[in-house]
Amino acid sequence: MSRFAAAVLLQCCTAAALEAPLRALRAGLIDRTTATALMRSATVRFDADGWARDAARSLRDEGFCVVRAGGAQISDRVLERCRTVASARLCDLLARVGRRGVELWRRDDSGLAADGVGVDAAAGAEPFRYLELVHREGTGRYDMPLPWCVDGQAGDVSLPVADEAAFGELHAAMDDVARPVVSELWPVSAEMRAGCVISEPGALAQPSHRDGPDGLVTVFAPLTAFVPRNGPTELSPATHRGGDDSSSLAPLLQPGDVLLFDYRCLHRGLANQGDFRREVAYAVYSRQGVRDIQNFPSATTLEYD
Repeated sequence: MSRFAAAVLLQCCTAAALEAPLRALRAGLIDRTTATALMRSATVRFDADGWARDAARSLRDEGFCVVRAGGAQISDRVLERCRTVASARLCDLLARVGRRGVELWRRDDSGLAADGVGVDAAAGAEPFRYLELVHREGTGRYDMPLPWCVDGQAGDVSLPVADEAAFGELHAAMDDVARPVVSELWPVSAEMRAGCVISEPGALAQPSHRDGPDGLVTVFAPLTAFVPRNGPTELSPATHRGGDDSSSLAPLLQPGDVLLFDYRCLHRGLANQGDFRREVAYAVYSRQGVRDIQNFPSATTLEYD
């Protein structure tokens, strides 16, 4: 367990936050000095001296790290194009799911408790799993698997050529950031998984959970900013080595930032209390010989709907 005793929401809204004092909303026994120190040690600038080594050290010790890689490395143009593609694809897939008679999630603000955890919102919504779209908890948060659009890898799903080109640029930029970091820890498998997680306005908070075993790392590249209102990802530092979620933080990210976290690290998506979708592209890096069979099982396809 890390050295924290209460939850804290850390605001790191721009790359300039590395020079300015990090702002934090704190609760319980946590103090600003300790919270700021953790985020400073866990956050690096892409291409700074020793950036991959420093990021890997935080990933190994705390279970997560943040790399500021905006601008030339991950451009606004690529991020906006991918955001547009992801949002349109989600709308199309949800329409297909609805035509199969599945009761779709709907926003109901009256069902949100004070902490953003659902009481009875969207009581009729069904969790579902298709090859192209997964709604695991019935909370308005969708996992949309995509092909890894680098090196011509064949995935379980396909994209139109123009959309694949857009995500190909993003995936290549993400890989330039993530692979040097993960490779500091272990040999990386050539098999890649990728997709987008989209949180609808009004989406409920997830329960805290681990994604799987040792040897797997999730990489997030936000397509929209992670701000307190739209439900950023909350992490419990050092829980990849055991422990509970009694201390946690939620890094606030800008498009162009990259968040890496160990599969074993306790985490959850917080409630989206904003008016817009929160969209993030992801990739999964695995140690040679390790596969994620828990989150990517076989499923029915929507292709022939």
